[in-house]
Amino acid sequence: MSTRSQNRLRILAPTRYPWRFNSPRQSKHSIQTKNFLPLNRIDRRIEGITAFPPSLQRYDLIHAFNRIPIARTPYIIGFESHLPRGFGLEKTPFFRALVQSLAGERCNGIVAISKFAENTFRMAHSGGEFEADLMTKLETRYPNLELPHVTDDPPSISGRIHAVFVGHHFGRKGGCVAVRMAELATSYGIDLHVTIVSALEMGGGIWTDPTRAGFFKDWASRLERPNITWHERLDNDAVQEALRRAHFCLLPTFSDSFGYSALEAMANYCPMIATRQGALPEFIENGVNGLLLDLPVSETNRWVHSSAPNRHTPEFERIFTDEVERSAKDANIFWDRRYTEAVA
Repeated sequence: MSTRSQNRLRILAPTRYPWRFNSPRQSKHSIQTKNFLPLNRIDRRIEGITAFPPSLQRYDLIHAFNRIPIARTPYIIGFESHLPRGFGLEKTPFFRALVQSLAGERCNGIVAISKFAENTFRMAHSGGEFEADLMTKLETRYPNLELPHVTDDPPSISGRIHAVFVGHHFGRKGGCVAVRMAELATSYGIDLHVTIVSALEMGGGIWTDPTRAGFFKDWASRLERPNITWHERLDNDAVQEALRRAHFCLLPTFSDSFGYSALEAMANYCPMIATRQGALPEFIENGVNGLLLDLPVSETNRWVHSSAPNRHTPEFERIFTDEVERSAKDANIFWDRRYTEAVA
């Protein structure tokens, strides 16, 4: 790449949500984005690779994200947690081939989007056959976004408190915590209104959720409260506007590698209430730009019960429910104190 770096490169990059935060804002190169083929929809075991539709255009470089591109073109790759992706396949020839691709000449750079991602990568490949080649390519660059043209004009705290939760994966992202916070606020006498934007995807194959089909039915029915407004979806402009009107953005997540919604909230001067896991503690400072809720985590800063083999059992349902209750109470203790101080 050193001989090409002085020239204008033709770069192919993916579309979709993560690219919005991990793309360069300015570049001397020509960057074109195209949809990649979601091979994971064919078989989840091959989610670590992808391909782009055939094109007559030739590219000098592919800027991939999370998934290794199938092609002859050189590439760099950003990632949010595990790389390569091959959960449960770590001992297979397929996984070894992916690691070889990362270590080989075709891969020109491996870019972690957080220290959390970097540490996950280092631990996964420590002592491995290709460790030296992989680590020489590794660097960390945080996601970014263009700041909206808004001013820091916080809503009044003398009346109703507004909070916003955004997340398609309702259970994993902490939607149950948001609902329970609304319920507890009523019992505490706090005038709290929670706006929830979620497709209510939950259970099943989501690695943090209880799998029993009926578990989340009760939680979905509890959305019908006077102090909860639920939207199945909103466009990004409407979400941004809701964040600007809110006192807090809620991300009490059980599993998030980074949490891009937190960046969007903070760019709109909306502080966070989030769990202390993944990369969130790297940019949310407790008591300064948000509140961090404790969650039992592993040495890699993941929830200790994530991907548990007993997610189908009543025992796991109790664990999940207890974590929801504890997080909701921890957050409302903070709100209760601030609310009391504000109206005293």
